[in-house]
Amino acid sequence: MTMTTDRDTPDPLLDALFAEARATAPALPDDLRARILADADKMLAPVVPSRPRFSLRSFLSGWLPTSVAGGVTAAAAGFWIGVMATPMPVAALDMPIWVEGALDYFDTVTLPLLGMDDTYLAGF
Repeated sequence: MTMTTDRDTPDPLLDALFAEARATAPALPDDLRARILADADKMLAPVVPSRPRFSLRSFLSGWLPTSVAGGVTAAAAGFWIGVMATPMPVAALDMPIWVEGALDYFDTVTLPLLGMDDTYLAGF
């Protein structure tokens, strides 16, 4: 779409419309002014704070349950780590079969190549 007039040239009809709008200020109806002022008076009236009430629902829906749940979880995790960190029975620390086989291979093959007869002499 192309413009038919230049932007720099003033439009006399539009200028006359703006001049008329500037000359007559819009009037606010009296009933609208009264309603606005009544609403403003209601908003400016002091509000009496109600007494805070204790209820089980407000107690169970605030920050307290989440913090208690976090504390209980941390305590349970600490207890579990403490129980698991205690020394285990000797039967649980027994070597698996493949470790015994690897040590037997070390004793029979590697130590004679190093010229040692005893594992303790190797310093491992």
